[in-house]
Amino acid sequence: MTGAAIKMELHDRIEHADEKQIKELYGLMLNYFNGQDDDEGWGTLSLYHQERLKQSIKEADAGLGTSANEIIKQSREKYGLNG
Repeated sequence: MTGAAIKMELHDRIEHADEKQIKELYGLMLNYFNGQDDDEGWGTLSLYHQERLKQSIKEADAGLGTSANEIIKQSREKYGLNG
């Protein structure tokens, strides 16, 4: 397939994509054009999920939330689990 044919197909797919797909494509393309490495799959996440993860990290850094050890402790107590 020639470069021109690929451009036409990409353009057609973008024109017919829904809003969610457009946002995901935008994130992938930004990562590609900015030369970001995608070693951990960040670029494959939707923009929504990327933003939610960033927000969660900010909340954790601010001391909001509950540690994994505390969640495990609470779950064991609630459900009568040993271990």
